[in-house]
Amino acid sequence: MAPSILIPGPTNPVVLIGVVVLSALVFCCVTLIRNLYFHPLSKFPGPKIAAVSNLWYAYVMHRGVAPIEMSNLHKRYGPVIRVAPDELSFSSAVAFKEIYGHQKAGRPELVKDKKYHKFVPEPILINADREYHGTLRKLLSHGFSESALRAQEAVIQEHVSILMQRLREHGHEGQVAVDVLRWYNVHLHGFEHILYRSHAYPLVNLAYGQSFGCLASSSIHPYVELMFHFIKLASTMQVMQRLPAVMKYPYAMWTVPKDVKVNVAEMKALSNAKVNYRMENPPPIPDFMAKLVEAHREGKMTFNQLVGNSDVLLGAGSETTATALSGLTFLLMTHPRVLNKLTEELRERFSSAEEITAVGVNKCKYLLAVVEEGLRIYPPSPATHPRYTPPGGITIDDHFVPGNMAVGVTILAACVNEDNFVDGDKFIPERWTGEDSRFDGDKKQGSQPFSYGPRNCAGRNLAYLELKLIIANLVWHFDLENCHEGDWMDQKIYMVWQKGPLMVKLKPVKRS
Repeated sequence: MAPSILIPGPTNPVVLIGVVVLSALVFCCVTLIRNLYFHPLSKFPGPKIAAVSNLWYAYVMHRGVAPIEMSNLHKRYGPVIRVAPDELSFSSAVAFKEIYGHQKAGRPELVKDKKYHKFVPEPILINADREYHGTLRKLLSHGFSESALRAQEAVIQEHVSILMQRLREHGHEGQVAVDVLRWYNVHLHGFEHILYRSHAYPLVNLAYGQSFGCLASSSIHPYVELMFHFIKLASTMQVMQRLPAVMKYPYAMWTVPKDVKVNVAEMKALSNAKVNYRMENPPPIPDFMAKLVEAHREGKMTFNQLVGNSDVLLGAGSETTATALSGLTFLLMTHPRVLNKLTEELRERFSSAEEITAVGVNKCKYLLAVVEEGLRIYPPSPATHPRYTPPGGITIDDHFVPGNMAVGVTILAACVNEDNFVDGDKFIPERWTGEDSRFDGDKKQGSQPFSYGPRNCAGRNLAYLELKLIIANLVWHFDLENCHEGDWMDQKIYMVWQKGPLMVKLKPVKRS
């Protein structure tokens, strides 16, 4: 009789573990080799570690340096780089139009990457499909138009005047340094004066027809603090979407604050209360909420969608503008030549604060250039906003990209790219005025701080108006002295810049 061969039974735990481990190793090796050499994106340059796994991208996002790393990689590898197995980052000016542009014959509008808003439970402005997003933009278009903003300028001017008064009071005639970032946040969150209008209460938060009372109390409302926590939480959720399933729960346990449920519930309660107040107390003149409330009452929008859209408008609009203002203030203080030139322009043109109007600031050529250059050097939203290529693929910046791949322009990288801007990392407003021939070849479309196309920032007109009016008033009223040690702009990025206090002495200008 032939000797029997002993074959380990399937219930042997050691064998099972060995089979599982061996299978996992084989799978990882095959995937690694495929991603490196046989993947449809294998021809594109970039770090090998990014090509084999999403873990590299998750890691740089977790560290808060993703846009900065992308910018460095573009300098090394060129205008298109592979940053994940199925994802490309672009930095050219033309890529904005080809990735984010409007739908046209033979070229569909690219769909948003769901990894970046999977935590949003219902369709709202930031994650709606093309049709619903178009509907929302139409509801908001009139209120954000330049004519509508001009009609509401008196309300804006009154609040800017109060901001200048508070800076003067708390700066004690320039003897005490004040945190201007805090005051920008107080100003913009306490009175988001265009989002929703109420003439019955001229100095209120026009987001909901009810004031946060921030400027009056010189403090930041709990809603604002909670919003900052929520932004960081959203960034954490984006990192999680790039992790393998087995790593998501441990990462969440490690990074998500234990009181997150309490904070989210508190923010939701505050938002609900504000929206309910606005619905029960309509202002005498229609505001931005009017059309949204109307859509809700007609059954075209759930209450949660109404709240979500209003939160996006208030949070995104005020936070990004406060970011741009603080960055521009720091850039001016650290570039005395630019500050002196801007100061001369503003103080020669305006003999009184009342003359600093929307029409007046638009005649200040150097001010407009300073604002554009500040947004380029320090874009409020510096990260990538990925889209998916259509199933049949698409050509972007003369590169054919296969279907169902993530593509996007890293805004920070495009804004400082030497292929787009001469001396791209330097703050030189003259590149926008046409007075220096060195910059004639700059590709100005490479700076898109409010993104591009049908999903660009709905409130860009408001943001520009606020930036011009506040910077013009600040420089006209005060001499600025930087009291911050080191590079204030050396910051982490978790969806937005993680800003610290910006201490400035504001010495009131003596006028005869």
